[in-house]
Amino acid sequence: MNKLLTIMAILAVLPVSLLLAGETPISTIEVFHKSMPPALETLEQTNAVLDQFVDGYEITYHLITDSATADLIQRYNLPDTHFPFAVVINGRYSAVIDGCKIDFVHFPLFMHGIGRHEGNWSMEYLEKALNDNTLLMDENILPVPDEEGDTQCSDEGLPAVVESILSDAVSYLGAPYVYGGTGSNGFDCSGLAWKVFNDNGIPLPRTVSAVEAVGVAVDREDLQPGDLLIFNNPKHTGIYLGDGKFIHCSSYLDRGVVITLLSHSNYSRRYSSARRVLGVDLITD
Repeated sequence: MNKLLTIMAILAVLPVSLLLAGETPISTIEVFHKSMPPALETLEQTNAVLDQFVDGYEITYHLITDSATADLIQRYNLPDTHFPFAVVINGRYSAVIDGCKIDFVHFPLFMHGIGRHEGNWSMEYLEKALNDNTLLMDENILPVPDEEGDTQCSDEGLPAVVESILSDAVSYLGAPYVYGGTGSNGFDCSGLAWKVFNDNGIPLPRTVSAVEAVGVAVDREDLQPGDLLIFNNPKHTGIYLGDGKFIHCSSYLDRGVVITLLSHSNYSRRYSSARRVLGVDLITD
């Protein structure tokens, strides 16, 4: 009798999901997002995919800026609190899809007029991982190299670095201008470039004058996303996004990190040069 009571007591405290699914807990999806338009746009698109899986997954949402979310971000080893969006499936946010390592972090969409996709994943990749949990992987495990030793997706390598830099820069939209700033509490113009390039493994000097001497010069008509723009009177720098737009941290009217058309009269007349540091040796002219 005592043994029966003990068993009943144990069953009473077990989660319903464990009772229904034997020893296997219910599958989970955790969505981390910011309450800013790009993240909310991504959330809307992601929800269209997640709606297909509500019967098989327990879906929860976490606002990245909530202090209560900080421990989860640390537990899952997500990049850090400046990322705009992430999907964590059964405690993991990486998958091996078609032999490539995919991280479900940052923007997988066309947004902010950049005209190109941000991050290294798509909604199709997310759907594949949800349909096949064996694709999920621990963040610190890389796919086994193929015969040529290549573990990169065809759209990764240098393009992936460019995408990651632009995604990081866009994630700081609205951050205030702070002279000498290099963090999420505020930037100056070269501080923003320094932060997003160095965070992605691309060493960049700290000042505009030093940036003006690295990499190789690029003609204005040959600009590519990720190129660094130099302006004069006063000295200023920004990161070219493509489609005639660049992202920068502006002290004018305390606008902070914004996206601006290169054709804007103020910047068009002050345009001085451009430097390419991605895919080239960081050498001076």
